[in-house]
This record gives sequence, C-alpha cells and structure tokens, in this order.
Amino acid sequence: MINLSIYRFKLLNKAKQQQVLSFYNEEEDLLDTMDDFCSYIHKNIRDYIDNQGKYRTFTLSNRQKKDSNKRIISGHFDSAYTGEKGKVKDRNTNGLKYNINEKDLFSKDFFYLIHVPKNSKFGFLIVQKKENHGVKSIFENAFNNFMRLKGISNYVLELRQAPPRYFIQNYLEFGKLKEFRLIENDSKLGREERIFKLDRNLSERQNLKKTLTDLFNSMSQSKDKISFLNKGEYDEIVFVLEMNGSSKTFYIKNQDKIRSNVNVSNLVDYEDGEPTIESLTKVSLELIRLAS
Repeated sequence: MINLSIYRFKLLNKAKQQQVLSFYNEEEDLLDTMDDFCSYIHKNIRDYIDNQGKYRTFTLSNRQKKDSNKRIISGHFDSAYTGEKGKVKDRNTNGLKYNINEKDLFSKDFFYLIHVPKNSKFGFLIVQKKENHGVKSIFENAFNNFMRLKGISNYVLELRQAPPRYFIQNYLEFGKLKEFRLIENDSKLGREERIFKLDRNLSERQNLKKTLTDLFNSMSQSKDKISFLNKGEYDEIVFVLEMNGSSKTFYIKNQDKIRSNVNVSNLVDYEDGEPTIESLTKVSLELIRLAS
C-alpha cells in the first residue's frame, strides 16, 4: 500500500509573522534554501536519539532533483533506526543469510516532494509514509538547525498536517461513527476523558454523527469550551469515523492534529514493484492542489 502524508509549512520570524516564502529575509527564495538544505543533509547525515531511546539517522538516499519551473524539489529520504532484532532469510531456501542485532541500522528509502509556491506564505511537503519512520519532527529540527548554520537564526519553519478537503469531506459524508470522546482539562484534577462506544442503534448513530460533524464544520480554534448536547461543556471532543475498513480520528477544536495519510496505490505507476518517481510527483502535485 502506497500512502502519502501531506504537510503544509510556513516560515515565521521572531515576531511570529509569516513570511512570503519566495522573498524572505529581504531577498532570499525558500526554494533555493530548501535545495541547499537537501544538499547539506545528503552530505551530512543527521543522527539523534528518539523518544524511545533508539539511535536514528536521517539523510537523502540520493541527490535531490530541483524543478525551478514547477518550483518543486523531489527525491528519496533515507531514514534508519536501531533496536530491532531479527533474521534475513533466503526467499527460496528459507536459509539464514545473516542476523540483525539491536545495534544494526534498519534503513528505508521513501519518496518526498517539496513545493514552494511563488508569492505565497505556505509551502507543502509530501512524504511517502513508512511505518516507524516519521519525518515531521526531524525535518523541522534539521531544517531549523541548518538555518542557524547559515547564520539566519531569526526564522523558524513550522510543519502542520494538511489533509485534502475532498478526503476529509468523504469521511464526514460517508464514514460510520465508531466512537467519540469528551475531554476536560482541569488545572487541579488533570485530564479527564470520557469514551463512548456506539451500539447498533442506527438512528442514534446518525444523529450523533450529524451533531459532531456540524460542530466540526462550524468550530474555529479558540479557548472557548465546546457545548455538547446535554452532557456539558468540554475542552475538546474527538470522534472516530470508519470508511472502507479504515478509520480516521477527527478533532473538533484542534483540527491540525488530523492525520493526512492518503492511499494512492491505484493512482501511481509501478516499475519492478515500486512506484515510479514520475507518477508519485504527478499525484503529489494534484494532492497539493486539493489541499491548497
């Protein structure tokens, strides 16, 4: 299965003001800066320890490709981590080829595309999703560290999930409500979360789904509590919709937390069992158009 994750990024100065990406710091184009950044991490592997104590590395598997006309940069990230034990066996004989110990780096390559539109305050990063190989935090940290190395420390890049509108709308319209959670944050008692699993009462399920989707479509990010039916007021309401065997979690207030993974398996071309970079690029640009 080929899943692509869609992120939207912005560049902020110290006053938290968004910058025009193609003309920041008075004269610099972020497309060129991103190209320099990719060249840098290709030559200088970024290593770090993750939250689980695993040693990880982050780099490019090959030189990036820059298209100045389309204002995109594409290629493959190389992400690796330690801590996995296992064996590599011959497919035909099932004989052992070699053992994998906890200190070995388990590496995967995956597609990425960066788009920096002209005269815009938002850009996009598309990443092929691979299990246990997250990109958001390391990309942000590596890029911001690179900016400091360049001597431009007064700008910070921020990434946010950016699911396409049609993708969200399909779930809201056709998804089946599985559960919802009512969340309260109390300064003294801490976080309280009440979980409601839905039974087979179709009428109740549909009525609750309509109430939740109406709240989702009308709610803006604010500090106000959310009033929900006769159950009270809450700091956040989370609900889960299921469609075609897949589930997606929605947040009424903090909608930036909604995951933006899109299955594009049927939309790309394959060569030797792997999606071609040309078809991934084409699909990515269409997803960006829908997410803009």
